[in-house]
Amino acid sequence: MFPLALSIGVLAGIWTFVSVIAHLLTWPAFVGWALFFAGGGDSKSIGKCLAPGLLGIVLGFLVVKTMPFFSGAWFLPVAVAVIAFIMVMVMSSQIFAFAPAAFAGCAVYFGSNGDIVAATIPFVLGILLGYVSAVLPNLTKNVHEKKAA
Repeated sequence: MFPLALSIGVLAGIWTFVSVIAHLLTWPAFVGWALFFAGGGDSKSIGKCLAPGLLGIVLGFLVVKTMPFFSGAWFLPVAVAVIAFIMVMVMSSQIFAFAPAAFAGCAVYFGSNGDIVAATIPFVLGILLGYVSAVLPNLTKNVHEKKAA
């Protein structure tokens, strides 16, 4: 557990530094990172999280972009109901089966104040950071085993 905790801690600190310097939102990466581990924490988790997460971001984007064409307080709740329905319906397709990623991606988009780039880049990087943080402890373990042999 220590190697994984160390890997995550170091990478989290590096990501936070880089995101601040690069003027990227820090928190969406942690959402993607958490989804990576919720999706199994292995190489398959990247695919499990990426497609539905990006779908959620795109659906949120579509809601925001269509809002100016509708008036009244009814539109947003109806639009959110429709995209929630869509995110669940596409679960029957293996590529979109991990629904938490779709809902989280949509939330990341809404939380980014409607900026699709600000939502997508750190979200995807977070999924990739999850993978790197999971692989690093195994790499160091393999290096130590080779030296011992």
